[in-house]
Amino acid sequence: MSDVAATTEVLYLDDEESLVFLVTRLLKRLGYEACGFTSAVEALAAFKADPARYGLVLTDLSMPGGGGLEFARDVLAIAPASRVAILSGHVEEADVARATALGVRAVIQKPQSITELGPVVQQLLR
Repeated sequence: MSDVAATTEVLYLDDEESLVFLVTRLLKRLGYEACGFTSAVEALAAFKADPARYGLVLTDLSMPGGGGLEFARDVLAIAPASRVAILSGHVEEADVARATALGVRAVIQKPQSITELGPVVQQLLR
């Protein structure tokens, strides 16, 4: 097992501050350590400083100044074995195809509740 998969800390990136607050709180309630970011630049700097720290990287698909696909590409360029998933309120087949080509593990509809979020994170960390 690689170092990347050995941790349960989740890095979460979304441009909406309220979602970052909510999702990181939910992840912590589920027993995961969580780091939330509203800036892709800051999130990438944190990831680059210690890629093995994060067992999972979750990013929103659509963000101003660069989207989740670009962020996922940058994360995977640093640590190709990283588990990266993209969340979106609206998932299109073209987004799934681009993400899959990059090495993203999943492109999923944004969970609407803690009961939906838990199983998704658990599955991705397996």
